Amino acid sequence: MNALGAKALFDAAIAQLDERVLAARGWVIHSKTFPILDISFRNPARQELRLRLECESWNELPPSVALLAPDGTNLAAVPQLRPGNNIFNAGGHPRTNRPFVCMIGVREYHEHGSHVNDLWSNYKARDSYTLGNIIEQLWNGWLRVWP
Repeated sequence: MNALGAKALFDAAIAQLDERVLAARGWVIHSKTFPILDISFRNPARQELRLRLECESWNELPPSVALLAPDGTNLAAVPQLRPGNNIFNAGGHPRTNRPFVCMIGVREYHEHGSHVNDLWSNYKARDSYTLGNIIEQLWNGWLRVWP
């Protein structure tokens, strides 16, 4: 995938993020300029989570997702999470040494030694792995376990 193609796919995906849906869910977009989508999940009942999705090769590669504090700095650790199906891995990812998202559709998952045989190419054409749906899966994971 060349950069122009990746940018066109990214821009088309971002254009589908409806402002009313964003507001209703408490999603705040800080930046949506290719190749970065910087988004926060907010809810008065839990701690805010900010994510930076790097999509320079979308959708040849899945987005790389960084877990951030509300001020945009990288999280050195995840908070004490509630019990439940957890996609947030507190251990350091081999590439970044930081906590990471361990979920199909996220580059850190597919690059991790435990999942290198679970290829992104098996998922990228599915409707459930559009950029918008990946963000929704991240949000649902946050709703389940984030304090």
